[in-house]
Amino acid sequence: MDIITYQASDMDTMQNDSMSFAVQIKRKNEYVGGYTRQTAVAADMRLFSGLGKTGASYTHTNRSVAFNRSALPIRCNPLPILLVFSIVYALLALPLLRTGAGAYSIRTITFSEEPLFSRAIHSYIFPEQENFTDQEAFLAADGYVSTVTFKDYTVRKGDTVSGIASRAGLRNFGTLLSVNNIDNARRISAGQTLRIPSTDGLLYTVKKNETLAGIAATHKVNVTALLDANDLTHETLSVGQKLFIPGASLSSFELRKALGELFIYPIMGRLTSPFGYRNDPFTGARSFHSGIDLAAPIGTSVKATLDGRIAETGFNRIFGNYVIITHDRGYQSLYGHLSAIYVKRGQYVTQGAIVGAVGNTGYSTGPHLHLSIYKNGSLINPFSVLK
Repeated sequence: MDIITYQASDMDTMQNDSMSFAVQIKRKNEYVGGYTRQTAVAADMRLFSGLGKTGASYTHTNRSVAFNRSALPIRCNPLPILLVFSIVYALLALPLLRTGAGAYSIRTITFSEEPLFSRAIHSYIFPEQENFTDQEAFLAADGYVSTVTFKDYTVRKGDTVSGIASRAGLRNFGTLLSVNNIDNARRISAGQTLRIPSTDGLLYTVKKNETLAGIAATHKVNVTALLDANDLTHETLSVGQKLFIPGASLSSFELRKALGELFIYPIMGRLTSPFGYRNDPFTGARSFHSGIDLAAPIGTSVKATLDGRIAETGFNRIFGNYVIITHDRGYQSLYGHLSAIYVKRGQYVTQGAIVGAVGNTGYSTGPHLHLSIYKNGSLINPFSVLK
């Protein structure tokens, strides 16, 4: 290996700093016509700082080596440049992030019994409101809650419960559902009068033997908050009395019901096979079952589990005679092994309408109905939405 040292003058370097380069040239031996020839195969340049030295000199061992300084591959560390670029980019993008520029993404809701379901459904309907007010936010620092007041609102054409709630300054549309005893959020009509409270919460009817302390504990509010919100001077209650519970919200079941998300059973039958993995009734092999099987006599009427439009009817070797209904909010239901089909493609049906009859067609071991439920194209457990 030859070691070459090159010392550059001030004119040869940038920023008038003298530098020294050490180049290690690795050689390999080659046999050419009976004699050995050394050939340079790699070079490694290292940069050293030098101060106050001028002129140029070359030193080497073994023999002279031609040196071309301009051919040296000067290495440049890109990290400082990338760091500066990243900082500038972040500073330019910050105003856009603060103002929320661009479209928001709609969240997909999975209807499971999660404690934060109401928060998820609220974010879905009011995406412009990032923070859903928790129950504690209704309480002032000293625990005082203002007395709840109500005003009337006449529903106009095109109004929705969520839209009315938003315009009234309510963050939870379930408040209007509770106060006005609305069991279906999509069936309000023009001319209908709604009561709008001054804050979010639920309207509760006192039952026999209930106490204010018990109601407060159930809904996780303090007794003082109930007294203040309802302008009460004592804790004595009477059966049938209406109490407004500030900050409380509907359960996931109640929200799903009000939004029309709950499916009815298409028949009253005996469960013979659940959703999920099972042993195949014909082969005994472990396989996935895409729905639930409900046994019933042939000819039993099969009802639509939810309002919707008939997407398809037909026959295949697995489900035999089948009907598929498309519902709102990305739901679909499939009814298989029917002995008869009573609906046509494109027909609109309401919840409970008869769409066919139980049979034993297709891949079946006996008279039963197969029910599959899909959400946004993916199978879900029917029991998660059946009421």
